[in-house]
Amino acid sequence: MSIAQTFASSVAARLTVLAASACLTTGAGQSARPSQPPVKPQGDALLVLTGFGYGRAGENALRSLAPAMASEGVDLYVPDYITRSGLIESRAKLERFIHEHRLDRYERLHVFAFIAGAWTLNPLVERNALPNLTSVIYDRSPLQERAPRIAADNLRFLAWAKYGSTLFDLAKTPYPPLTAPTVKVALMVESTPTSFIRRYEKAAREQGPFRFECDAFLQRYNDCLYLPMNHDELYERFAEAWPELFAFIRTGRFTSAADRTPPVGDPLARPRPH
Repeated sequence: MSIAQTFASSVAARLTVLAASACLTTGAGQSARPSQPPVKPQGDALLVLTGFGYGRAGENALRSLAPAMASEGVDLYVPDYITRSGLIESRAKLERFIHEHRLDRYERLHVFAFIAGAWTLNPLVERNALPNLTSVIYDRSPLQERAPRIAADNLRFLAWAKYGSTLFDLAKTPYPPLTAPTVKVALMVESTPTSFIRRYEKAAREQGPFRFECDAFLQRYNDCLYLPMNHDELYERFAEAWPELFAFIRTGRFTSAADRTPPVGDPLARPRPH
C-alpha cells in the first residue's frame, strides 16, 4: 500500500496517536445525526506534493512522521498525482484527489510543494480551486530546478521511459508564480547539489549563475530559510524540516533559529560531504 493510500484518511492518521478519538470512518465527514449536513472540522490538513525524486526512503520518512503531525493537530495527505501524460493531466489528477478526499472540509489547508508540486499546484490556486488554502511552503533550489532540463536534453529516452511527458513539460515550462494575496507563502531553499547535478555540472552551469537569494525565485514570500541539505536528502530527512514547517503553519513565520543567510561561493566547488 502506498503512503498516499495509507495516509489519505485523516482519521487513520489520528487513530495512530489518539486511540480514543471520536473520528468516523475513512474519508467520511462528521455529522451529529444522519439528517443533518456534515460539520466542517476545525482543524488543519497538510498536503505534501512530492516530485520526481520521491521514492521508498521519502515514503518511509513521511510515514514515520505522520503520527507526530497528527498529535499536533495536522492531518497528512500525500497524493500519487504525477502522471506520465503531462503537467495538465497531473494537475487534473491532483484536483480529483483534493475533491475525493474532501480537503475542503478542513478549516485550513496547507501545502508543502516539492519542485514538480509547485508547477502543478500554482495554476490550480490561481483559479481558486483550493478556497481554504491558508499557506504554501515551497521547496526551491537553484541547483535541482535545472535537473528536468538536463534530463530532457541529455537523457531523452531514459527520461521519457521513466517519467513520460511530464518531465519534458516541466523542463520547458517557466515557473508560474503563486499570486493569491491571502495565502501565506514560505520558501525552503536547498543549499547543496545532488549527485545528479554534480554528474552533469557542465550542463547545470550552462543554464546560468546559481542565485540563492530568496528574491531570485520569482515568487512572493512571507519568510524564507536555507536548508543544509540537497534535494534527495530533504526527502529522507523531512523530519528535520518539520519543526520550521510547523512553525510557519501556525504563525506565518519560521522560528528565530532558522537560517536566513544565503550560502556564499560556488556550490559545485565545495567539497563533497563524507
